[in-house]
Amino acid sequence: MKRFMLLTTSLICSGFAINAQAQTAGFDEIIVTSQKRSQSVQDVPLAISVVSAGDIERVQAATIQDLQYSTPNVTIQGQDPTNLAFGVRGIADRSRNPGYENRIGVYIDGVWVGRSVGANALTLDVENIEILRGPQGTLFGKNTVSGAINITTRKPSEEFGAFARGQLGNYGLVSGTAGIDLPVSDSLRTKLTLSKRERDGFTNDVATDVNYGNTDEFAARFGAELDVSPSTTASLAVDFSENDFKPLIAESTADAAAPEIYEVSLDAVGQAYTRSQGAALTVTHAFDNGYELTSITGLRSTTRKVTDVDEDYSSFPAATTDFVTEQADNISQEFRIASPEFDRFDYVAGLYYLNQDIEGSAQARALLAALNPAFPAIYRSVTHEETLEAETIAAFIHGNYDLTDQLQMTAGLRYTDESKDFDYVIDDRIGLFTSGSLVDSRSESDLSYSASLNWFATDDIMTYARYSKAFKSGGWNADFIANIEALPFDDEKVDAFELGYKATLFDSRLRLNAAAFLQKHKDFQVFSFAQLANGGTQLTVTNAGEVTSKGFEIDANIIVNENLRLFANWGYTDAEFDEFKDGGGPGVDFDGNVPSEAPKNSLSFGADLNYPVANGEFVAQADFSYRDEYFSNPNNEAVNLNESASFLNGRIGYEPNNNAWGVYLWGKNLTDEVTQLYNSRSFLGVPRSTYSDPLTYGVELRVNFGSAKN
Repeated sequence: MKRFMLLTTSLICSGFAINAQAQTAGFDEIIVTSQKRSQSVQDVPLAISVVSAGDIERVQAATIQDLQYSTPNVTIQGQDPTNLAFGVRGIADRSRNPGYENRIGVYIDGVWVGRSVGANALTLDVENIEILRGPQGTLFGKNTVSGAINITTRKPSEEFGAFARGQLGNYGLVSGTAGIDLPVSDSLRTKLTLSKRERDGFTNDVATDVNYGNTDEFAARFGAELDVSPSTTASLAVDFSENDFKPLIAESTADAAAPEIYEVSLDAVGQAYTRSQGAALTVTHAFDNGYELTSITGLRSTTRKVTDVDEDYSSFPAATTDFVTEQADNISQEFRIASPEFDRFDYVAGLYYLNQDIEGSAQARALLAALNPAFPAIYRSVTHEETLEAETIAAFIHGNYDLTDQLQMTAGLRYTDESKDFDYVIDDRIGLFTSGSLVDSRSESDLSYSASLNWFATDDIMTYARYSKAFKSGGWNADFIANIEALPFDDEKVDAFELGYKATLFDSRLRLNAAAFLQKHKDFQVFSFAQLANGGTQLTVTNAGEVTSKGFEIDANIIVNENLRLFANWGYTDAEFDEFKDGGGPGVDFDGNVPSEAPKNSLSFGADLNYPVANGEFVAQADFSYRDEYFSNPNNEAVNLNESASFLNGRIGYEPNNNAWGVYLWGKNLTDEVTQLYNSRSFLGVPRSTYSDPLTYGVELRVNFGSAKN
């Protein structure tokens, strides 16, 4: 670890020395919309990582999950590939069932995605991705106590253009993407992008020769932009993606029939299908006095179906999850008015409405004799079904006020009123859980706010001190449970403090951003695996007393010269339960334990090279990332400890000066590092693990027509 830090520091310091003498153009300005208006990222008092379309191509990121190692203090992990846990600054979870929502809000073109199955969005045809660290309750609303991910897709071009891109790689990778920008008239522009990706899995069943963890994915994005009048524009963005594959939930680490990594021996062949689709209609009207009115109407829908998951992780048919299903639909409407930038202040105010419907069900069965030799050798099952209807209404205001020419105050306020109706039934014939039903409802209101003091020492250097308060709504643990009374859990609230520094130095050839943070979460909603009498586990949700997360992030980008750019970042998080009474059962406290998915250190560094050669450019990129070990369960037992991970990726290619085509060779995990990414016990007590992807590599060919820039 020290060696990695020293190498990172030397890269940065060498960049400083070179930049002082470089005679080349500086960084382009990065525009973000994290404060609901277009601003330079260097002027926004928030810790933000901005990933451009070029960055996505450089790291070969097909989904949001692929960006985690290049972003400080971010984790996207989990046992179930259809339902990953998103974490920022040591605060992580996922919307495992319809009664529970994750802590990070993911937005596509201003519309809340909602469920974790749709949160790991594709990076297809994306303009940029803003990863906002820390609570974002004022402008992004409930369930953003960890942060928010703001995805902006590419707008249609005013000129005709088309592109096609194909990839071939090991493990049977075949991938193709094609898109077209088609202006219909001077006032109407359209675009369409399609993608198909297939790849074999990395894990083989030694008994049946079935391949697990494959990908069979199709995606599409359509966009249209209409100039209704010189002052009014309407934009429509529609997206669709689906994946039909054989999921690898985990490998048993105690199965003698499949002792090797990337090997299993199962009796049930699992299958998964996920679908995410949505639309955003954005209408903007600019008034003559400088005010701008924006309306965003959103529809989102996610589908998740998982069948025949082998819960004993062996070829013996002891237990299987027959199916898990979830259908979630939401509709949202936001109206906001943005003031012009007056001499000393500006503001944004708005109203927001969300209606959400979720239906879920699951069934598992077990051989009773496998649970207890005294029981008969017959199968019994447990099923649960649930529905959730939720309605949210909110009003917010956020603004900036210049106290002096150098000192600025930023503040925001959001009032939220929410109501939920819940219906749940469980029928247990196994004897591990319970039988019963619950019809319940809850309503809550919240006032979230934020304030920061921003000092612009020069035009290129800003420091800020920020406080924010946010909340995560309560709900119900609609899962396989042993106690109906334990279904509900309460709201979670967070108070967060952040000190930040943003600077663009050496004639805009060094961009250096840093932030230090302290977050206090009260009534922390925590997933944990509680012990069952048979030695297995069940997943519970409880409100821990308090969690503290503190640490920092440093992000540096250096333009050495017109051909070479260096980048490095480092995130450090120290998170622990200040109070978690009875976390492991009556009288077993988890005070002082570390929350799940909270590695202390995460860092990455690398370089981009563009070198003129033969009427074109030779391009090369390399990046290295490292992340500390972390626990997957708040009990902090050794069986739930995940290894530290380090990965080296690279890409080389050639692009002619006319940008008509390009060819590239790429590789991920070039050192073929094998790492246990997620360890836990199944509900039958089987130790299990998921592993990092092995070395993957391939070739890519890209062809552009017209004005296409992809």
